[in-house]
Amino acid sequence: MIYEELKNRIIKNFKIIGSGKILGGILSALTLLIIGRFLGVKEFGIFSIVISIVEILNIIFSLRVWDTSVKFIGENIASKNLASKYLSYSFILSSTSSIFSYFAILILTLLLPIESLDISEDIKKFILIYSFAVLFISSNETIDGILRTFDRYKEIFKINVFTNLFRFCLILFLLLSNSINISYCLSLYVLTYFFGLLLRFFILSNVMKNNEIKINFLDLPEKREKINFIKFMLNAHFSNILNLANDKNLGVVVVGFIAGPFYAGLYRAARAIVKIIRRIMDPVLEIVFPELVKLEAEKDFKNYKKIIVDSTKLVSISSIIIGLTIFIFAPNIISIFFGEQFLDSESALKILIFAMIAHNASYWVNPSMLSLGRPDYLSLLTIITTTVYCISLYFMVEPLKADGAAASLAIRNLATLILGTYLYTKVIANKS
Repeated sequence: MIYEELKNRIIKNFKIIGSGKILGGILSALTLLIIGRFLGVKEFGIFSIVISIVEILNIIFSLRVWDTSVKFIGENIASKNLASKYLSYSFILSSTSSIFSYFAILILTLLLPIESLDISEDIKKFILIYSFAVLFISSNETIDGILRTFDRYKEIFKINVFTNLFRFCLILFLLLSNSINISYCLSLYVLTYFFGLLLRFFILSNVMKNNEIKINFLDLPEKREKINFIKFMLNAHFSNILNLANDKNLGVVVVGFIAGPFYAGLYRAARAIVKIIRRIMDPVLEIVFPELVKLEAEKDFKNYKKIIVDSTKLVSISSIIIGLTIFIFAPNIISIFFGEQFLDSESALKILIFAMIAHNASYWVNPSMLSLGRPDYLSLLTIITTTVYCISLYFMVEPLKADGAAASLAIRNLATLILGTYLYTKVIANKS
């Protein structure tokens, strides 16, 4: 494969999906802006804690299917029959694990004395409302992964824009009707996930029809192929559980339980603002992973390494430029987005800028370990970095509140970059 052709395809897809991420990100930010301003810091913190609790539990109980689907479908994309088998199998596993996750969260919420933690007397009710979202999240992720495998980034662009626009319009309706409260906001988030699932199924059916691939739940892979799929998926799922520290959720929950919902609201607001830096990484990650899978299957490690180097330069430079802009105008940005009541989040915001730049610089670690067939190394990496993160949270959140959570994430992301680089170098040396 000529590298320039590969690079041009990645750049073209980056422009498409990047535009969708930016537009979707703007709509998402405006949605949070409305919610944060009208709920206030403390209630916004409770809203964020509920979402984080449900999403953490969903990560634990719902199998991570989408990246396994990308690998197995991507490696067999030339065989329509085999691609169809893996496609059907992916949906069965995704749907089954989502249902299991929903009932597991339901049982835990009803049995555990969560309300005694003095965050909110309605915390159980809020969790039960938002838990319906887990019925749709995994399938949405799986469909997005399949669309990336078939190079359908224009469709992903439409999904990003329309789902975020739908959610923004729903929240705007609550604002105009003077009905904004935590229950309604959570309900509309659930409705958005359901709308996204319907939209994705419609788009996916057209893509499969155009590629002459059928979804037949009675025609599944052979026993050995199923075992290989499940083994890879369980390794990826285990790494994802350990990788909870990579997301906003764990930090929000720890700050909420230790320091209180007010500081959780400050931390979540800061995370929402620096999310624009994360948005730079997302489209590159989504585009590069399927390409790495194909290059690994072709044993083209020269271009494999060049993609990682060039994409990391692009992501890092862009992250630094946007990060410096946010750092300089931090108080103004906080006031414009969330109001002066959130100005105490400035120091956490500045620390998170550094954390997100380090995070983006290590974006390639996860997809490279998976595409190179070393989920065991990924598990080792996440065990070490998550341990570092949890220890940091334990010692830093109580004295430093939101700033402590931000500093812990920065330490964790630096550890991922350093250790990930070492493991990648070790693996790629044996492959080349």
